[in-house]
Amino acid sequence: MVKVLALTLCTIGAAISAVSAQQGQFKRMSACPDLGCVFPPDRANFLAGAKFDVRVEVHAENGETPNADFSLTIEKLRGVDRDNKRRGSKAIDFSKYTKVKNTGPEGWNFTYYKDAAAYWKGQDGDEKASTPVNVAATAWRQVQLKEAGDYKVVLKYNNGKKTEAIWHVNPVQKRKAKNVILFIGDGMTTAMITAGRLISQRRVHGLYQTHLHMDQFKNMGHIMTHSLDSLITDSANSASAYNTGHKSSSGALGVYPDSSKTPFDDPKVELIAQLLRRRSKKQGGRGGVGIVTTAEVQDATPAAVYAHTRSRDEKATIVNQMIRGKDAVVADVILGGGGKYFHSKSGGKSLNGTDYYDVYQKEHGYKVVFDRDGLKNYKGSDKLLGIFHSGNMDVWLDRHVYKQNLAKSNTHPYGEKQSALNQPDLNEMVIKGLEVLDKRYRKEGWFMMAEAASIDKMMHPLDYDRGLADLLELDSTIGKTKAWLKRMKLDKDTLIVVTADHGHSFDVYGSVDTQFFNSAGDDSDAADLEKRNSIGTYENSGWPSYEDKDGDGFPDKWDVRFTLAAGTAGAPTHHESFQVHVNGTRVPAVIKSNSHHHYPVYVANPNEDKNGMAKSGTLGVTEPVGVHSLQDVPVFASGPGSELFRGVHDNTAVFHNIAAALGLGEEN
Repeated sequence: MVKVLALTLCTIGAAISAVSAQQGQFKRMSACPDLGCVFPPDRANFLAGAKFDVRVEVHAENGETPNADFSLTIEKLRGVDRDNKRRGSKAIDFSKYTKVKNTGPEGWNFTYYKDAAAYWKGQDGDEKASTPVNVAATAWRQVQLKEAGDYKVVLKYNNGKKTEAIWHVNPVQKRKAKNVILFIGDGMTTAMITAGRLISQRRVHGLYQTHLHMDQFKNMGHIMTHSLDSLITDSANSASAYNTGHKSSSGALGVYPDSSKTPFDDPKVELIAQLLRRRSKKQGGRGGVGIVTTAEVQDATPAAVYAHTRSRDEKATIVNQMIRGKDAVVADVILGGGGKYFHSKSGGKSLNGTDYYDVYQKEHGYKVVFDRDGLKNYKGSDKLLGIFHSGNMDVWLDRHVYKQNLAKSNTHPYGEKQSALNQPDLNEMVIKGLEVLDKRYRKEGWFMMAEAASIDKMMHPLDYDRGLADLLELDSTIGKTKAWLKRMKLDKDTLIVVTADHGHSFDVYGSVDTQFFNSAGDDSDAADLEKRNSIGTYENSGWPSYEDKDGDGFPDKWDVRFTLAAGTAGAPTHHESFQVHVNGTRVPAVIKSNSHHHYPVYVANPNEDKNGMAKSGTLGVTEPVGVHSLQDVPVFASGPGSELFRGVHDNTAVFHNIAAALGLGEEN
């Protein structure tokens, strides 16, 4: 299906000149290079029958009034004529064609920065650096296109100006899989998987004798991660692409970002979970939904399963959306962290002070658990809400090795002034969630998204040991999940997809003799020389000292002599020792106390890795941690429909492939 789609778009591209995306770092509006904007924009791809909103905006800058006399038409394109131009049936008024009335005229204003010079002047207090924009707009809600093919949408505005968009609607596919598990290793790249394999798998003379569970998938590919309007994606819009089949912008979930003031009225696109909830009886009927994460359940990747908002930071409202929002998903299983957004006790941040634990139990009959014992002891079939930390769950390395780091106040998920000392592992959450889904939807099938969130959350502060440990936890979970599916005789009915939402520029370039590194003298020049000489490359990049003698998939010791020389291209100024941080997550940079700027300036943390190598920053001075990178991320797949993931795909294809496998389309 994906290859056919790619050919279709190439054909359209040859026939109709596309509007190029705006170049440069600062833009007036995402995917809107002209003063007339149409969302969804040019080259958007749809699943037949999926619901979506349409927003039209007309802009006027520098105090001018936008012309509110605009029109929107749509026509179904039928083919290519002799002149290689697309033929259409007839352009028809959008409301008449879709039988959906628009919301009526709307208006507002906003400001933006035209370039980096203007932006940084604005950050330093120059109120005249931004450019004001006035907007005339309208929207169409809950539109459906059920006939597969190509559509041409034209906005006419400002006395003859036009903005054109070509939309492609994919055909309905026959259902192949009863169930789908989408594993997301947040921030996970091929280089990280390679490093994880290196420190955990047995090898003899350079030949691996054991392999990661990910290594054993038969179908593999690559995912391109660009967002709607930028090279580098964040977790929100990348996970949104996986759940909707549409591109979005940084921080956005399930919407095309518009310029309105509220983050909750942007044009929405339907989610996998929503489609599964209203799947036709012909395709198997309503299915179950499970969400598992080691982050807050309101965090970007899990929220992409159920939320619609321009801002991923609206976490209190996102909790409310999950259960009281319009067309709410109301997942059968929700497991992870984020307790502070469920209550208003000590440290609580819930919307309007609501006790959402009580809401979930009384309004929807959830069983609520708060620790590992409660999760393990639950044997029922009611919907399950398990919240195990006030924020993000603690990482594997601290839960299993450096347990003293768990003793922090106010981490209990229900506002108790206690530590969350009894948190479950990722595999325990996934297996329990699958047990509940299977009891509730054995006949109809289900979809689960399971995220190893702290691969990313540890790679940001350059804490590579903790990030790799959570990657190995994900791999262990994949193996245990496959074994459970086989025991339950569900393996032949279940599509498993393993991927990442984006990458980091992490890589390994050698090994380090930390004993030699730590013995360097105090003289700065001599010490730097000895530290650099402790790094072995090429023929001197000997094997590290990590071993897994007990065969659990994790190194037996993390504070070893020979470690990995690893780093990242995008990082703040910091010090690097190439050794595990025993006392908790790294803090590589801190705010400079005497900066003359109005914005924070970060410098190397003087209290961390004091004996490490000094590394100059490669990012803007307001960045305290490392950032995401451009690289494609791997995708592994097994089970019915897994062949769709072979090759190189856009991130939106993950949605379309899963939708095809589950038979989620709706045709005339």
